[in-house]
Amino acid sequence: MQRPARPKPPSPGTPRRDLVEIVYPYLLPLLLFLAVTAISRQFAVGFAAVCLVLALGREPMARLRRRASVLTLAVTLYGALCLLSGLWCHFGAYAARESVKILIALAVFALVLCRTGEDKLRRLLWSLNGVLAAAALLCVDAGSWQVLTRGFSALMKLFHSSYPLDTMGYEAGIRITGIFSNANVSAGLIAFGLILSLYLYRTAGCEKGRAAAAAALGAEALAFFLSFSMGAMAAFALTCLVYLLCEGKGRRLSLFLLMLASLAVTVACAFAATPFLGGGSIVPDLLALACGAGIWALERFVLRRAESALESRGRAVGILCGALAALACVYLVLAFQLTGSITLAGGQSLPRAIYPAAGDYTVTVQGADAQVQIYTQNEAQLMMHTNTVLYEGSLSQAAFTVPEDSRVVWFVLDGEGTLSAVTLSDGTELPLGYPLLPGFAANRLQGLRANQNFIQRLVFFQDGLKLWRQSPLIGWGIGGVEGQLTAVQSFYYESKYIHNQFIQILDEAGLLGLASFLFVLGSAIWTLWRRRKDADRDPMFAMLAAALAMMIAHSLTEVVWSAQMYQVVVFVLLAVLSIRYHQPAPGRKAAHGTALGVGLWAVVVIFAGIQASSLLAVRTFEDLENRDLSQSEFISILQRLDRMDPYNGSTYQINAMANALQTGSTTGRGIAAGYAKKLLATGEFDNCYHAAAYYYLPLRDFDGFYEAVHTGVMQEASNAAAWDSAAGLYAQACQQLEPEELESFFPSVLAFSTLLTEFNQSGRMEQIQLSADRQAFLDCVASLHDSGLTGQAAYEVLQALLG
Repeated sequence: MQRPARPKPPSPGTPRRDLVEIVYPYLLPLLLFLAVTAISRQFAVGFAAVCLVLALGREPMARLRRRASVLTLAVTLYGALCLLSGLWCHFGAYAARESVKILIALAVFALVLCRTGEDKLRRLLWSLNGVLAAAALLCVDAGSWQVLTRGFSALMKLFHSSYPLDTMGYEAGIRITGIFSNANVSAGLIAFGLILSLYLYRTAGCEKGRAAAAAALGAEALAFFLSFSMGAMAAFALTCLVYLLCEGKGRRLSLFLLMLASLAVTVACAFAATPFLGGGSIVPDLLALACGAGIWALERFVLRRAESALESRGRAVGILCGALAALACVYLVLAFQLTGSITLAGGQSLPRAIYPAAGDYTVTVQGADAQVQIYTQNEAQLMMHTNTVLYEGSLSQAAFTVPEDSRVVWFVLDGEGTLSAVTLSDGTELPLGYPLLPGFAANRLQGLRANQNFIQRLVFFQDGLKLWRQSPLIGWGIGGVEGQLTAVQSFYYESKYIHNQFIQILDEAGLLGLASFLFVLGSAIWTLWRRRKDADRDPMFAMLAAALAMMIAHSLTEVVWSAQMYQVVVFVLLAVLSIRYHQPAPGRKAAHGTALGVGLWAVVVIFAGIQASSLLAVRTFEDLENRDLSQSEFISILQRLDRMDPYNGSTYQINAMANALQTGSTTGRGIAAGYAKKLLATGEFDNCYHAAAYYYLPLRDFDGFYEAVHTGVMQEASNAAAWDSAAGLYAQACQQLEPEELESFFPSVLAFSTLLTEFNQSGRMEQIQLSADRQAFLDCVASLHDSGLTGQAAYEVLQALLG
């Protein structure tokens, strides 16, 4: 009986494929989907560990060494600096949350460099585009059916990520907000999917591939249009122009025609989807799928024949492209100008904007009457998102006066029936229906000449620059903008970001951060520029140029790089750019590539470890209440946790300070004094508040008490709630003091009252108003001081007021 032959060992020149190399292509779509959607610190630590394990191996590390390009260096430095800035941020909870976004993106970047072969880039792009198409479909579903979104939300809970259904979906009558509850971020993210789908469709080797790309393109196009982010649309229009200019000459016509076909089918599907948004209908989901089918059919049976007919007819091609572009422009002009009647539906408001001159007006109505609220906005109100109501009641009886400083007048209509025309007494027609635009688009485009979102962005930019000037070199740390922005505002508003990525980075990491960001963009541009001669024979060149254009253009109006889902996609595309076009310099030492590769993974591992240490400290602190500890043991553990957790140190410091002071010992007082000094140095309101309440007040250090309160309220200066809390702390202090101590404490109260008065007189657009009881307390102390009443008599008056 013949023995089976033994398998021959691989020849020395044949690399072995490890198990990870085999399963990685199948894991990749799942990893990318989770990187884009799972947003939590716990997930970030686990994800970084998984990426590191998948990257281990001789061949992956050899790839990383070969890809040690200038672009790789730039991304590594940028990521490292952003993560480092979180360690000097005074708002640790914000820094911890923001840091994981860059950590996940950097881990994906390193994994792609390690595991993606040059011949597997197309598979990578298909995986990424599949994730973006799925996100697009979920965004449409969130604004309509919500069945898919419910399953998605439940899945994300497994990764400690919260996607509450009541915060996502549909902004009634305006646009979908998507699963990320932010239409601007959703649109920016999906724009990359559109670029990828256009590329994959046109380079597919078979009809099956084109059909798959068309399906993704349709879902992405409809989600992008329904999101109706004007900043993203403007950036994408520029991106399309860059794509066409960078595309090879022989391929521009087909790309242009595919873009127009996609636009036409998308607008038609948007018209059909609009009535079903926000109503729990499956129709928008089905239209997302139908949109792709329509694009494929139009390209397959119309555009290819047109392209074949125009082949080798350069002049005819030019005329056709010009005519189609002109037709698109005419459509846009007519869409804005053609108006007509509109049918109001009960329960839905219809906003319409006009720009009348100052004066008195009445209204004439043709058709069904309606209820209306008419309000005006001046420049300051546009900044602050406030208004002045001019009239409320029946539309046919409306009479109102437009003030001199009015920038725009809004009519908010409610009722049922058809309105044919609404005319002001000076002949101005109120625009009602826009037959060439979907209803949500018509609503979104109202008030463009006085757009409050655009005007408020200018306020964001100005406040961002004010903030940067306070720490120009290193900024306030990642996450610091959210905490420190209230210190420079002329009126109070809540915002985590500045809505301009360049200013955002200046605020977070100063000039060093901006230099690293520009290094990333500059090295990406330089990498493409060096290979510009490849454009005619390499379709990927134009696609990556378009993606880079989108990254830069959208950064001017949004802080999309601060969103995890966006940053992950950007880093994947930058990795593709590095893999595709990096040319190792001849004679370069392998040690340079090794050092950069080790440095990249070191950044990921170190900051994943810091996050893990922080999470462990938080968990340990939560478990302390279940342990029977002496006060000294409790303080010792808090000191250890403070060393373990660079993000939440103030939590441990506050507790250690208060407990150490209660010991009454010299050592305890020293510990408490050290922590009080650290808390005060942060300038953060909550830290200063607790230092005042639990250190300076028990010691009866009233000067220190005022310094802590003063420092804290200056960080939250535009927030009336912070001033009110500080005044409340003063009131509580008066209740805790002995009658004979009030005379020494009153000057601190009066100093706080003077501080508030001076702040309100500093030229702000908005005055700080305390609650009635807090203001009554300050007025009472001022009255007692002026009357010279002290001691027990003053104490009794205050007790009667404060209860």
